[in-house]
Amino acid sequence: MAGNRSREIVHEVLAGNDIVDILSAYVELKSAGAGRLKGLCPFHNEKTPSFTVNRERQTYKCFGCGKGGDAFNFLMDHDGLSFPE
Repeated sequence: MAGNRSREIVHEVLAGNDIVDILSAYVELKSAGAGRLKGLCPFHNEKTPSFTVNRERQTYKCFGCGKGGDAFNFLMDHDGLSFPE
């Protein structure tokens, strides 16, 4: 039962925060049409943007290095945090 409640809380936090608002504090994002945004990946050096954010799905993906996920995944990867942190 506690696991279900934990998942509910995670979903509530994700639903209450727009991934674009969170990631734009770390990455300069520009519109790429239809609810998608692009920017330079903060996880590796690149000259052309391969980092995309999908506002509808609330996910990100870098087609250069392969990192992707939701806002929690981004913050954990970017800041080197574990989930509870």
